[in-house]
Amino acid sequence: MGEFPFLSDVAAPVLAALVGLISSVGTWFIGVRKLRVSAEQSREKVIAELSVGEQAERAHFRTTLISDIANLRQLQKECESDRDHLRNRINATEEQILVLKASAEIMQRWLSFFKAAETAVPGTLTTLMATLPLPVTLPLTGQAEGLR
Repeated sequence: MGEFPFLSDVAAPVLAALVGLISSVGTWFIGVRKLRVSAEQSREKVIAELSVGEQAERAHFRTTLISDIANLRQLQKECESDRDHLRNRINATEEQILVLKASAEIMQRWLSFFKAAETAVPGTLTTLMATLPLPVTLPLTGQAEGLR
């Protein structure tokens, strides 16, 4: 270094500047790395919190959905029970209708029989009516009254 005397005067400040530059670049890289790690940890923490919240929300939704489905199944069973009850009432009413139609047909046949007997032998109907008891009336059952 004897040949270049100005280097000995300049070498220490340049070396100090060069070491300072390398140190600041190294510090900057370390700071950027720490920021990235911190940002990644914050992101993972937020994702974990959101995941827990989302799982709780999904569990609540699933519970609500299962409850609603159970309520709908109960309503379906009640409707089926009501339908069966109505079918039973309709069948009982149809039976009563058949009995009433048969009774009406029998009465019409008796009426035509008596009319024929009256025309064949006048006065027989009056004599027969005097010997018969008063007509019997049948009360309607509770099912038929409920349909009115």
